[in-house]
Amino acid sequence: MNWLGKMSDMFLDLDRQQPRNMKTRTIATIGLIAGSALLAIFVAVVVPLMTVGTVFDPGPPAPTDAAMIEHWKRHRPALDEIIEMLRSDPALNRLGMNWSDPSDPERAAVVPERLAKYRELMKGASIISFGRGHRSIHFLFHASGLSASGFGKSFVRGEASPNAEIVDSDLDAAAAGRSKVFLQRPIADGWWLQRDGS
Repeated sequence: MNWLGKMSDMFLDLDRQQPRNMKTRTIATIGLIAGSALLAIFVAVVVPLMTVGTVFDPGPPAPTDAAMIEHWKRHRPALDEIIEMLRSDPALNRLGMNWSDPSDPERAAVVPERLAKYRELMKGASIISFGRGHRSIHFLFHASGLSASGFGKSFVRGEASPNAEIVDSDLDAAAAGRSKVFLQRPIADGWWLQRDGS
């Protein structure tokens, strides 16, 4: 039998099996549609819900002013030591745990051992980063949310910012219901708590 005869026999067999194959194909098609619908629901609903908790997690709740003042009292020696060190490093503008400004600290004449000392002090005092401001040094203690819609709370040593609204009460209460704030509250001579952002 040649190949043409084999093909003809195969098509005849398919015709005889058509009712059974049609039922199987219908079930397979329904299964495929249902599976696709479930996958679409998963992608449209579950995946975004999973990312809300991981990508946009606001982190721990913001510390109260009272908790920050207690923390400042306990860790003021470390903050004072950082301030003293910065007097010898005038070209170091800002520093975080894994970045610096300038990005190459050697341009600021800060050797790796000294950077390690800064970061050891920061870690001990739970400081996220510090930077020079308008005649002041800002120690970022808490950051929440995204940069465009989040807020931060800091300790500030030096003069109050000319752009800040000075309050004598709780920063969180003063920020409540307002879309953007830049608030400072005196806590000691030359020391401030700061809340900025949303």
